[in-house]
Amino acid sequence: MGSRGSKGSEDSGLPQPGERLNPLNIGRLIVLDECDKWCGVVMEVDFRKDVVKRLGEIAENLGIVIRFIQVSMVKPKEPFARAVAFLDFSSAIVTPEEALELVSKQEFVRSVRLILPTGNRVLSDDYFFPLVVGRERVVIFRRTVYEALFKGIRERFGTAGEVMLYYVGFNIGYQAYSDYVSTTGSDKPETLVELAKTFLRTMGWGVFEIVKMDLEKGEAQVRVYNGFECEIGGGGEASYGHFSRGLVAGFFTRLLDRDVKAVETMCIAKGDPWCEFTIGEL
Repeated sequence: MGSRGSKGSEDSGLPQPGERLNPLNIGRLIVLDECDKWCGVVMEVDFRKDVVKRLGEIAENLGIVIRFIQVSMVKPKEPFARAVAFLDFSSAIVTPEEALELVSKQEFVRSVRLILPTGNRVLSDDYFFPLVVGRERVVIFRRTVYEALFKGIRERFGTAGEVMLYYVGFNIGYQAYSDYVSTTGSDKPETLVELAKTFLRTMGWGVFEIVKMDLEKGEAQVRVYNGFECEIGGGGEASYGHFSRGLVAGFFTRLLDRDVKAVETMCIAKGDPWCEFTIGEL
């Protein structure tokens, strides 16, 4: 297979340096002010084309503001969905209990339950657990957690810690290849690369772009915008993405079917606008 290139980043739809991002809040938790009159609901509803409209009309007629809603389907074609919502009753003409009774009488509602704030004014989803992507369990690390993890390894073990991070990343990338083949039922490089990019962005690791890839020569160039590892390493003069470098090397070792190395030639930790990795044979 010959060389394949990609369009420049300005035409790729990827976030450019300085461009405003669009964060997705998946916390399902909020600390309320004393004056807030919020509560939550979890419900199970049948799939119908008018469900969202009907629920919206009920909320509007009762003066309820829907502040947050998240829907979950474990299986793509399930006949029903589960949802959690945070509702603002500041201008409502009914109590949360009265609204709950009205919603429960709708023919498309299978079940509904109220969530009230705790004594310390924390409103949170106490229904959904565990978290999954597809059918595989996931866990979430906030920045304070993964920053302590990555920086702690470096501080305690020095350069040996950086090597450790590299090989952890390498093993993850190496195993991810098999997972992507199993998920897609294909070993076509283009298919696997697109799935890898999708997973990494969806999971919040960064926005990955393949600048070029040559399967015959065993070479590639990967650009990463807003990589989570290197964002915590600002102010230094050296590249910081050892875990990310290992991740890329492990994946491309399988994809290119040969031993390769990844070199981080640009890094946001050094002040570069993005991180960039050059992949080639050892």
